[in-house]
Amino acid sequence: MLQFLKSVKLSRLSVPEGIEFDGSKKQNIVLSKLALLVILIATIHLVDDGVITEPKPENYEYLVFVEFLLAFISLITYIINERKHHGFAKHFFLLSVNILLFFLNTIVPKESGSYFFFFPLMAATFIFYGYSEATKRYFYLVLTSGLFITLTLMDFNIFGLKVGVDTAHDFITNLLSSNILMVMTVRFLIKLNQKTEQNLVNHQSELKKVMEELKSKNINLEKVNSELDKFTYSVSHDLRAPLLSILGLVNLAQMEDNVKKHKEYLGMMRDMVTKLDLFIHDIMDYSRNSNLDVKREKLDIESIIDESINKHKFMDGWDKIEFSTEIDTKKRLTSDKDRVAILLNNLLSNAIKYHDFKKSRPFIKVRGFSENGIYKLSIEDNGTGIEKEHLDKVFNMFFRGNESSKGSGLGLYIVKEIVSKLEAKIQVESVKNQGSNFLLEFKNT
Repeated sequence: MLQFLKSVKLSRLSVPEGIEFDGSKKQNIVLSKLALLVILIATIHLVDDGVITEPKPENYEYLVFVEFLLAFISLITYIINERKHHGFAKHFFLLSVNILLFFLNTIVPKESGSYFFFFPLMAATFIFYGYSEATKRYFYLVLTSGLFITLTLMDFNIFGLKVGVDTAHDFITNLLSSNILMVMTVRFLIKLNQKTEQNLVNHQSELKKVMEELKSKNINLEKVNSELDKFTYSVSHDLRAPLLSILGLVNLAQMEDNVKKHKEYLGMMRDMVTKLDLFIHDIMDYSRNSNLDVKREKLDIESIIDESINKHKFMDGWDKIEFSTEIDTKKRLTSDKDRVAILLNNLLSNAIKYHDFKKSRPFIKVRGFSENGIYKLSIEDNGTGIEKEHLDKVFNMFFRGNESSKGSGLGLYIVKEIVSKLEAKIQVESVKNQGSNFLLEFKNT
């Protein structure tokens, strides 16, 4: 009993927060709350009739006994319902209370208003049983209303007992008590419905977010599928083309006895193998960026730039280009070293590849500086530039400005993917025959 009293809190008489309700859960919650209310009201009547009222009316002990039974039955109902035996708890409560109310109304005068308690019991029956349990609902409605009509039309006194009560006092207390039960039962249901509606609104809002995320993922998936198709086709073509060229040169070499021609064919094969190796290297960069986690650290950006410039010494025209770097050493870039190195390699490779030797002083200028918490890297050249209509396409997979374009067509696409992975930005400004400037912006956290 002590454990039960500890477990029953005043909060049981309020509507729980943060709970999602379906129909059956609402019925079960209302049953527990109604049981607690009946315990409370029956106890008040018990104290009033058994202790406070003086002088004691004739046969008052039968009235006190019925009130005690109402409180006890409600307590048992609460315990059974809280232990998840909801169906049995409903039957036990409705049957027992109907019988007790019928007996109560046979031993007290009609003028006392005890029959008022049948009304909240009917209301509770509507709540306890939904449309799926219509038979049970109608059974208890017929039972309760039948008992009420029988008591109203006929003067029943099964055991020949009558309790002499103050009808005026009891009429007021019974009217108030039954109204409290009715109002509180309906209030519980209204509150539960409001919370259900609020949960529904919240779920709709969450569902809308999920749908938007799903839509975004579908768009990304379509993009990935499209790029995968293009990637598969282009990779198979760009891998096969150099191999076929090498195979053709091998066939030519086999038919040729001239050593000078053999050396010429070998040089052409070397170029094809180099091109194939660069293409495979681009694919590896793309794969690494897609699969490896970002590892942020403070970078020696000047050292990475120098390594990248020296890495391209083998490229045609490298020695004819004037390289310059201007790095603000007061603020260091915090980012992923390997990915930043790939960015610089691809952008410098393009700047060297598309240099313009018609100009008296070809140059590539790399600048690094911090501005308003953003670290910026600028790679500027005075090469051949990019035509205006191609500027919005240069970062597309396998885009080549024209048929004579060198490279795999993956370089700038990989740059864009790495920039996205690093949550950075890239802008390009270019004028045909004047040069280009690629500006990278990093959140320097």
